[in-house]
Amino acid sequence: MNSDATQQQSLNGLAHSEQLSLQTTIPPAKIEGYRIDKLLGQGAFGQVWQGHDLNTGRQVAIKFYLHRQGVDWSLINREVKHLVNMSTGRYIVQILSVGWKAEPPYYVMEYLENGSLEDMVRSQGSLSVSAASKMLQEIAEGLSYAHEKGVLHCDLKPANIMLDHDLRPRLADFGQSRMTNEQTPSLGTLFFMAPEQADLNAQPSAAWDIYALGAIAYCMLVGSPPYRTPEIIETLDTANSLTERLKRYRDTIRFADRPRLHYRRRGIDRSLCLIIDRCLAPNPENRYGNVQQVIAALDTRARARIRRPLYFLGVLGPILLLLLIMFFSARSINLAKKESIQSVQQWAVRSNKDTAMVAAQFLEGEIAGLFRMVEDEAERKELRNLVWQVVQDGRPLLSVLADGKSHPQEREQLVGLESQSQLSEHLSTRLSTLAQDADVGSTIFNTVFVTDSRGTHIGIHFANPEEQRATSPLGRNYAYRTYFNGQPSDGKKSDPSENFSPIRYTHLSSAFRSTATLKWKVGISTPIWHPDVDEDRRDQTPIGVLVVTINLGNFELLAGSSESQLERFASLIDGRPGNERGALLHHPFLKEIEQSGELRNAPVPQIDPRILERLVTDGGIIDYRDPSADFAEDPKFSGTWIAALKPVRLPRRVGSNREDTTNLWVLVQERSSSVAKPVEDLGSKLQRETYLELAALLSVMCGLWFFVLRPGKSWTRGTPQTKGNESTYASFPSTIDSDDKQR
Repeated sequence: MNSDATQQQSLNGLAHSEQLSLQTTIPPAKIEGYRIDKLLGQGAFGQVWQGHDLNTGRQVAIKFYLHRQGVDWSLINREVKHLVNMSTGRYIVQILSVGWKAEPPYYVMEYLENGSLEDMVRSQGSLSVSAASKMLQEIAEGLSYAHEKGVLHCDLKPANIMLDHDLRPRLADFGQSRMTNEQTPSLGTLFFMAPEQADLNAQPSAAWDIYALGAIAYCMLVGSPPYRTPEIIETLDTANSLTERLKRYRDTIRFADRPRLHYRRRGIDRSLCLIIDRCLAPNPENRYGNVQQVIAALDTRARARIRRPLYFLGVLGPILLLLLIMFFSARSINLAKKESIQSVQQWAVRSNKDTAMVAAQFLEGEIAGLFRMVEDEAERKELRNLVWQVVQDGRPLLSVLADGKSHPQEREQLVGLESQSQLSEHLSTRLSTLAQDADVGSTIFNTVFVTDSRGTHIGIHFANPEEQRATSPLGRNYAYRTYFNGQPSDGKKSDPSENFSPIRYTHLSSAFRSTATLKWKVGISTPIWHPDVDEDRRDQTPIGVLVVTINLGNFELLAGSSESQLERFASLIDGRPGNERGALLHHPFLKEIEQSGELRNAPVPQIDPRILERLVTDGGIIDYRDPSADFAEDPKFSGTWIAALKPVRLPRRVGSNREDTTNLWVLVQERSSSVAKPVEDLGSKLQRETYLELAALLSVMCGLWFFVLRPGKSWTRGTPQTKGNESTYASFPSTIDSDDKQR
């Protein structure tokens, strides 16, 4: 808000401006000694161009007034006059040349490429406390220089403070300025203007600039000027006249609560807040008398901040020494504890590696026993004859079913074959016998089934009645499954069965989930040969494949594992490449959700690929995080664990020197806190003893300080305080109180 109303340009002037805007690439005129480079901006009355001084090479800004109509030349002359008068000021924008008699008129000033303080505050939101205090000091020095020259700015705000190449402030826009002996009123900008300035009869005063100085400091720290709220803006905008608007502004400043947001800035000191508060005092008599007093207050604050470390060092030196002793004592204990914990953790990693290896070997032994059992079963003459009979009886049906499509009629005919019924009955009898006779620990068979040479199920028996009631896979083609073709992972279900060949050696399939129970299981499969083919002539295609599936959750991985306390246990991990890599196949979390009956809706926890890569590469880590912790409601799986990983190897085939690994990995994990607990307890005990000793020493020191400082304290109370020794802002709290009473 300025004292002179905004001057409107005529219609002819607007048309002329529009025409000029189309010629922005051509300077309005040539100025001797300067090269004009590019347009920086334009307004209703002219343009500002960037140029170079040909004599000095410095960059300049040239402001052209393209038409004289509607321009208040008294304001422009005053601004230029005052800028020329202050041309030697470090913090004042410099006028280099004036051409009022030229056509069009112009003046040349220094070019400041970093914009205004308003631009900086708008882009950053607010300035740091140190940057704001430094900026305030330099603005105050520039303002003090102007006042020494007898010039009052009267419209000081962030938009009128330009920043040079070092981001140091330069005072600009002295269009509303007044000399100290002038009596003409001058209105500034709302929320940066002192309340007494908002009066058409007010006489210029240095107190106006001091208030604006405090408002700028507040804006730099908070991001907006004091008192500026939507409610106050609405109150001012609803005024019927300029006089009423100014009155509402004065009343707002005088009766509203003091702005306090700058006190909430992190890292701000009370002394800087008090300086700002005194500058913003509604009553000009309670503000600083002149800008020099503001600078003196800032200097006093700076000196106090410099001396503060000395005060602390003199008073708190013994405490610092004690804290230093405490620090090194705690550090020594922590270093010893840390080294001991690291040693214990490394020992735990080695122990878990050995345990994982034993668990993997135990699982390998079970798999080897299952391999022998399945191979022996496939060699039984009765099974081979039954399979061959089904293949012979159902040859036309199996040829149709081999394409993998749905053929309900052919499937029904296959199930109705007498030979197929005999095969399924045989599998039922043999499954119960194998579960009793096989030397495989506590492993429980899930299903046993037979496919023909093209992957179609021709006989099956389920050990679990729940799966028995589900849709039977008889007559369906599963040539794409790993238990049939022996590949590392399942192929595409849509691929024709001709793309896959039956296995010729006993094979452990990749893990897969049961379609009925959703439990993870694996299949151990072996080829079934023609009844008349002996072991020496098995270079032709087998007549079928025998598969026994086993629930992975039934393996006993770690004997004596304390799963009830979950301090140490073993689990199985899917190690095949692809999206399933790192999935948990056997884990206490899976057992819990299986027992709760929520397995169908439960997610599959999967180890993060980066953690899994470290486990595979190093064999063991001390910062393993169980992925099931993200899904379990109970926090017992959370925290860090010491984990070790070992692959499960397949039994070595006869005639082969190669040991193949399965897609199963055994992971043994032990809670880190339980491993480190004995060392932690010992370290805590040592720290408690140390702190007790230091507390006793501190008590003695405090007692001595009490007797030493007490006489000095009494003497200080009796010493008179002279006003001359007080700092510039030390007496300000009483000023605030008196001002609050007036309000």
